[in-house]
Amino acid sequence: MKWYLWLLNLGLFCAAADGRRDVRRKLTAELNPGCPESICDELGNITSVVHVRSLGARDTIHYVWDLTGKPSALVALCSPDAKLSINWEDFLDGKIGSVSFSETPRYIFGVVLSRLWEYNDEDDVGTFTVTNASQVNAFSLHGFAWERQLFRTNDDSVELSVKSHGAKGLPGNFELSLATFATPDHGPMTPHLMHTENSTQIDLILDSILTNETFPQPRFAIEVVLVAMESRKDNYTVVVRKSLDDEFTPGIFKIVNVASPASVNASSGGYLQYRPVSYTHEERDVSTSTQTYQSSPATPSNAIKKLNNTLFRSIFGDSVETMLVQALNVSFGASGDGFYTKYNYTTWTFVVGYGAPLPDKLSLFVVVVATIGLGVPLLLLCCGGCYVCVKRVRNNS
Repeated sequence: MKWYLWLLNLGLFCAAADGRRDVRRKLTAELNPGCPESICDELGNITSVVHVRSLGARDTIHYVWDLTGKPSALVALCSPDAKLSINWEDFLDGKIGSVSFSETPRYIFGVVLSRLWEYNDEDDVGTFTVTNASQVNAFSLHGFAWERQLFRTNDDSVELSVKSHGAKGLPGNFELSLATFATPDHGPMTPHLMHTENSTQIDLILDSILTNETFPQPRFAIEVVLVAMESRKDNYTVVVRKSLDDEFTPGIFKIVNVASPASVNASSGGYLQYRPVSYTHEERDVSTSTQTYQSSPATPSNAIKKLNNTLFRSIFGDSVETMLVQALNVSFGASGDGFYTKYNYTTWTFVVGYGAPLPDKLSLFVVVVATIGLGVPLLLLCCGGCYVCVKRVRNNS
């Protein structure tokens, strides 16, 4: 058995070595960059903006996480020397041009968590298809105050966790966790999405939300607005891939990619990726999982209005009308799961990034173990067969 253990250790070593060959970026992060003390002292523990600079060999990716208006995450590909500047007085007043880069970014992509829908799922179908206005409530995420729970930065990652107690008409605990990483890998949090060195992972938790008393079968959905520095005449492409591998997300064999045209055609655009799963308990496993459903991306009638009180309006102003702006809804829950009120807890995790989403694949460790598990019996079978054949030939001789 010693040789078997030696092979297993070799597989572990190869897996570790494979991870070290990944591309690495140098991360630096700043909370409320350039904010005067007279302004930021008043903010206290309320998180406004986090700026992450991710330096590569030939470019820099700037991540900007904005929680002053509607929660927004921006990914900007720039030259190594590009810098971000914020005029804080104008920015907090929502003025156009209050956020800028020292040079025009090569590409920008991002998302806005615009509205939270509460709806009564009378037919228990899970999907957000309610047409009766009396069965739906819409809440803008603009009015939320996000208290900082964690801000941590090191050579491998930058992490931010914030919490809000909701807004008027929608009390409860809302949590957002954002993270970016220096190398490609699977995220530490279930469902362990695959991230690249060019992406941000976002995790949303709705905990103990006080639902409408007139909704006996309440569910929630969130409106996500996608913004890309591409032609407004194009459309985002939604691809649902199936996989036989559930190593990192047990019981879930699908992954959803929402990609801009440049991401699909040239691997140089932006994308949103997630597994269609939500969890109904802090312990995230198969027994606490339910499904998510997504609507098709649709172009809003007024992009300027849709992006009011967002980071993108502060940067681009009215020119957002020329960009590729579309919105989609993601609902949480599936038929027969007891609705939101059964557990009063739901989650959604997704990745936003530049380029093309990495395909999920078996880890090298699993490949090595599977190879050993299948190869050793096959080798023994072949050796045994050869031994029997040789012995028979000798006996006949």
